[in-house]
Amino acid sequence: GKIAFPAIQAAPCFAAAFPYFLQPRMRCLIPAAIDQDPYFRMARDVAHRLRWPKPTLMHAKFVPALHGGSSKMSASIDKTSIYMTDSEAR
Repeated sequence: GKIAFPAIQAAPCFAAAFPYFLQPRMRCLIPAAIDQDPYFRMARDVAHRLRWPKPTLMHAKFVPALHGGSSKMSASIDKTSIYMTDSEAR
């Protein structure tokens, strides 16, 4: 729910979120759109309490949606996203 939302948004800040290719406590640079900035700031504030290194954020422009540049891509709308499981025809 709403209480867990900030933590879910901040999870990609830490290497532990990607155990298949990053080592625990590894420092990493996270590319993210400006709308994620509040969550990354929160992650930086709590990193020392978790005994993890502070993440570094690199702001990026929004990736435009597949149906035009007037909106951004969204994983919650199938027609505006590309999934790893999509076929080449899709």
